Amino acid sequence: MSRLGRAAAGAGADAAAAWTIAHHRSPAVRNWRRSRLSGERVGRLWCRSGGDGESGALLLHGLVATGDVFGDTADALATECRVVVPDLLGFGRSLDEGESDFGTEAHLAALDLAVSELLGDRPIDVVAHSMGSALALRWADRHPERVHRVVCIGAPMWSSSSKAAERIAATSTLARLSITDQRLAHRLCQFNCEHRTASGWLSAAVAPRWPIPIGRQASLHTWGAYQQTLNEQVFQTPWSELLTRLDAAEVAVHLVWGDRDPVGDPAVAAEAGENLRHVSVSTVPGADHTLPAARPGLIVDLLQRR
Repeated sequence: MSRLGRAAAGAGADAAAAWTIAHHRSPAVRNWRRSRLSGERVGRLWCRSGGDGESGALLLHGLVATGDVFGDTADALATECRVVVPDLLGFGRSLDEGESDFGTEAHLAALDLAVSELLGDRPIDVVAHSMGSALALRWADRHPERVHRVVCIGAPMWSSSSKAAERIAATSTLARLSITDQRLAHRLCQFNCEHRTASGWLSAAVAPRWPIPIGRQASLHTWGAYQQTLNEQVFQTPWSELLTRLDAAEVAVHLVWGDRDPVGDPAVAAEAGENLRHVSVSTVPGADHTLPAARPGLIVDLLQRR
């Protein structure tokens, strides 16, 4: 083997070792377990559901993810209430390559149908991770009489859309290209659509802190679903207005971040909720954006607080 070949092999071995160490040290990898709840298609959404309590819980995942991010937290909640965990419109098992509308109204209409079919008229706690936080607040604002509280973990909330774009661009190649070079981003997404299995493994390879089954699901979306959802649920979400309206409706909102989470700014949230009686902000020490998978008991604990 040539000197260059030996160097490349050594670099590859070092990278593999670093990935393995990061993966096995990740709390999300160690603590996440698959949900055993069954799933079904309800309108445009594939949903897990279970439990038969008098109240309900709706769990909404983040961008390029699926409801599986919540793992067996859903099962734990189902022992106390009726729980529904959809794959959001255009993502995961709700992927639909024949559709082109993934705007806010389409997302909310799909959630309306799933809630109606699977939760009936129960009062609901809405829990969301990352981008799902925008849809959680929007859906609660649409149905304040149904919602007891909203818990948002790692919400992509910044002081401005330009700040959001700056910080989101640092999270992944696709995110950066979506902001700086949409033509190339579209081509990359087309490659993803044509080679989903390979793209899924590549997604897992660049996300060692996530369980492999979660990492692989990052390929399950279309360009339209990704672009429209990123624009409308991250860059164009009126966070302060939503918090103000929900506070006026006396819907409790709890915003939670890991103190190592690069997504969102808890200080901005605290400022927005400073004079709102029903809005609270907290951070979890030592946690990052994998928080729902890393600490599966957190959501149960938060929903048990009154």
